[in-house]
Amino acid sequence: MKDMLSSSSSRSVSDVVVAWYNEPGVERWVTALAFAFSERPAGERYRIFVFHKGTAEDAKHRLFDVLGTKCSDVDVFFEHLDNVGREADTWLHYTVARLRAGDMPVNRVAFLQGDPWDHFGTPHGGMERNLDVFSSKLVALLAPTAHPMASNPEPLFCNLMSESRVMRRGLSHPQRLDLERVWVEAFGCECKVDSYVFAAGAQYLVDAVRLSQEKPLSWWTSLHHKLRADEFNAWEIERFWLHIFGDGV
Repeated sequence: MKDMLSSSSSRSVSDVVVAWYNEPGVERWVTALAFAFSERPAGERYRIFVFHKGTAEDAKHRLFDVLGTKCSDVDVFFEHLDNVGREADTWLHYTVARLRAGDMPVNRVAFLQGDPWDHFGTPHGGMERNLDVFSSKLVALLAPTAHPMASNPEPLFCNLMSESRVMRRGLSHPQRLDLERVWVEAFGCECKVDSYVFAAGAQYLVDAVRLSQEKPLSWWTSLHHKLRADEFNAWEIERFWLHIFGDGV
């Protein structure tokens, strides 16, 4: 187990990325998932990246105390991040760091919130809060033997939402949403979609090979910088993940 991001000498099969604020129970489901990974065939490798933005100073110790030495063969990384940019900052931080290190996994990446069930479709993706069922389903999606993805990315245990581009212009939001400007600055062209389609909860399963090949590091770095500089906000980015993680525009 590790307590910070570091490059690996060999490429992993799949990664799980967790955006943790102060949600309770993260230690339990991450441990259940790590145990499920540890029981997989020796030729399969998995990593779990836990990014904490909350106020609990003992978060790392709680996580590793629950994991214990029994999961010593599973790569679990912990890093505390500044509390900015919500999960958008976490997803981009992970992507930029992995591209810079040159160790993006060769199979898939699962991006999950600290309480994944809070973002599941109704009724809870059919899993309620059963850690064994949740772990087995996630392992099945990340394993080399998994079925081909229907799309890239796929919403992970949550529902897709659609907002009409025309209607969005007239809707209020607690945070400013300048979607058409952000689209132009992010993708370098005018927005041509009729609707913004996105996963409620921003949880996705992503093809890691395409993630590492379809957009250069400089593009990811620029997007991350603009988010952290408050030129974009997380609610704007949330509506574009299908294009950010996918084929772009």
